[in-house]
Amino acid sequence: MKLGFSEKLLWAEKAARLDVETEKGYREFYAIAKRSGLGEMWLSYYANAYEAAGASGLRALSYRRKIAPEIRKHAIDKISKYLVRRVPVHLRSEVGFLVKAQDNRITVSEERPLLADPTETSCSDVFQVRYTDFDNRWHLYWMRKSGTWWPYIPDRPIHTIQDCIREVKADSWGCFWV
Repeated sequence: MKLGFSEKLLWAEKAARLDVETEKGYREFYAIAKRSGLGEMWLSYYANAYEAAGASGLRALSYRRKIAPEIRKHAIDKISKYLVRRVPVHLRSEVGFLVKAQDNRITVSEERPLLADPTETSCSDVFQVRYTDFDNRWHLYWMRKSGTWWPYIPDRPIHTIQDCIREVKADSWGCFWV
């Protein structure tokens, strides 16, 4: 059964209100996952997006409209400035970053030499931001071990690219710089 946006929103909102740290909340979450037909993973995905930014966060999951060039340039400039300051001067020849824009997404990856063979490099995804022009808002994502970009639930609301950088810099959940 394929659900429409309003149905996903309804289930995500219900799931996001639960305290899954309690036994009652945990049981109710799994009951909602079953009743909705979403299953635990998809319900969790949608609930996290809802918790991060409400309906806008849920819409951002599948939104693909290309970022306006001036907004994309501004965001990439801000991200690049942050990344340059992040790497100590003596390591800048070894550690680099790839910043790739596609549709409404900007993905940042870190490139560095392998410890076992410094002539080879590895590239690891660090974070992704998504812009939704219907509300002029940025959304932040982290890469799960499964290889899935997952909505990041911030300590404080995120609206701007600077808010995203603030959260990546703080990394209070330890999910960006592993």
